[in-house]
Amino acid sequence: MPWGGVVDEAMRAVARAYGLGEPVGSARYAARGELGRIWRLDTARGSWAVKELLVPAEESAARQDAAFQLAAGKAGVRLPRHVTTVEGDVLFDGRWRVYEWVDLVPGEVVTAAELGVVTAGLHQVGHPASGPVAPWFSEPVGRAAWEELVAAGGEWAPALERALADLVALDALVAPPGAHITTCHRDVNAENVCRAADGGVIVLDWENCGPARPAWELAGILADLPLEDAVAAYRAYRGAGGPAVVAEPADFSMAIVVQGHLLEFYARRALSPEESEENRGRARDRLHAMLDRPLTPSRIDHILAAL
Repeated sequence: MPWGGVVDEAMRAVARAYGLGEPVGSARYAARGELGRIWRLDTARGSWAVKELLVPAEESAARQDAAFQLAAGKAGVRLPRHVTTVEGDVLFDGRWRVYEWVDLVPGEVVTAAELGVVTAGLHQVGHPASGPVAPWFSEPVGRAAWEELVAAGGEWAPALERALADLVALDALVAPPGAHITTCHRDVNAENVCRAADGGVIVLDWENCGPARPAWELAGILADLPLEDAVAAYRAYRGAGGPAVVAEPADFSMAIVVQGHLLEFYARRALSPEESEENRGRARDRLHAMLDRPLTPSRIDHILAAL
């Protein structure tokens, strides 16, 4: 839908900064994630996906993920082409990014096997890591923080308390990242691997990429899937030449810590009076969805046995 007003004024500034051409009509709101909103902007030169970052980013970090995108594209991974400003920057005003617009098949979810093949392609890129693995992806929440979160209350607190023993047990499985660190997408799932309208699949949302162990990323993807689909994804990954192997509970380290940090993030956002009602509502929905099907030690055992 058109938003007009302030948004159109901002889009005209974005179009000038990136040399996109004169806008044709109002920008249209397309999608919303945790870190940004996507707008479709049609101009005299074509159609563009303009990402409005809700958390300002640094140009240096944006250049690093753009370099990974270029490497992945050259290796055969399909993704929207990112656009730089006329001055050669990835970001404009610290909160805008632009990609070519790609039409998707609405409502169609890619198969587990396709997720596996795409992940194999991403891991075969072998793009060097820009530094150590960030704490969000490597350091567990810990018992004290879990107990504090339960005590903070909220409609989800009883479910969180019931899961407490498993969450603490999961934290004990987390291992240091060690070697074999490369740049990974770090957000591969059925929401970000989509069917393109002109055929094939395309990988979206690259702003979260960074240093990680491929085996950890793969295990996290499998943990998000029903067991039968996890087996299909893993077989497709290995069949497509994926280099990682998921063989022990420690391989789920990133899945464990990300689940923990997300639960903590959503709980604090849902309770914060400073957040908008939209953000609090989204956080409550995410909490209920995650706590309905949390990753547990027994689920990890079942996945490993099936693999």
